[in-house]
Order: sequence, then C-alpha cells, then structure tokens
Amino acid sequence: MLERFALLNGLFLVVAAAILVWARWRTRPGPDFPGPRPVGPLFKIWLVVIWLVGMVLPVVALAVDGFGAGQSGTRTILGWYVATFLAQVAFEIFVWKRWRSPVWVIVPCLFLPWRLFQVALGLMLLDGPPLTLLTLWALLILWIINVGVHYSNIPNTLRWDAHPRDADFAALSHPNPFSRHA
Repeated sequence: MLERFALLNGLFLVVAAAILVWARWRTRPGPDFPGPRPVGPLFKIWLVVIWLVGMVLPVVALAVDGFGAGQSGTRTILGWYVATFLAQVAFEIFVWKRWRSPVWVIVPCLFLPWRLFQVALGLMLLDGPPLTLLTLWALLILWIINVGVHYSNIPNTLRWDAHPRDADFAALSHPNPFSRHA
C-alpha cells in the first residue's frame, strides 16, 4: 500500500490543480479579489500553531525517524505529507497573488480533507517510531480543528457581509434555481 501512496498523492495534486483551473474559469470575468481581510491576534496565533505542528513537527519527525533502517514507511508518509503541505502553500500564493481570485479560498477546502486522509492512512499503515506516531496523532487533531476554523471563516474571508443592506437577492424569495429571476 505504501507504494501506492505516492501515486495517490500525485493524482490528488493533479486533480486539485484541475479543480482550481476550472473554478477560475467559472469565476471569470470578475473583479480582482482584494485578498482576505486582515486577521486578528487570535487567528495569527492559530497560524503559528499550524506552522509549528503542521510543518515543523513533521519535518523534525522525518529527520529523526525517517532515515533509520526500515523506516521507508515514515519517509513515504511524512515525506508526502510535507510535500502536499508545501504544494498547498504554493497553490494559495499563486491563486491569491497571481490570479487575484476568490478561488483562493477553495485551496484549503481541497487540501484539508486530503490531509486528514493522509494522516489517517499513515496511522493505519505505520507501526513506526513513537515520534512519528505522536506527530500523526497531533496532525490529525490539528487538521480536524482547522477544518472547523477554516470553513467557519469563509464568509469573512470572502467579505460576504460587504453587500449593501438593501441588496436584492432574488433567489431568496424564489428558491427555484431554474426560474427567470433566480
């Protein structure tokens, strides 16, 4: 199964890129996305926790546990985890800074469930060193919490409250999406 892990991750990255290209096509033409609102101090602390637990801890576990004899599973699981973490950051920067698109908010929506899958699969497949297992459990907890944090913050990120109070949303009064005014 570990041999297929690389194939699964590579396939995910291709599918994620295709979804983002398709989403970009669906949102054009449109105004440039000004970017997310500035975040408060609590959210900044959360971002530091994400980087420490989500990136630094796996890199440390990979360096400590991944290069011993018989630790190819640790190298595969944590190596691909780190690679997809970095790919997510690269996708976010590209979509936000280069495309200036609201599609930016979709990137974590694609990667967070995949990251949970990666970590859960790692916990099922590895009977590895204690630091690796501790890292995988910490990552599982981190990303479960972050799914809630990210998804609940989407309205703020997309500035949904910026609509004027007298905005007319015809679909609210006529829920049939096939009607002429929806």
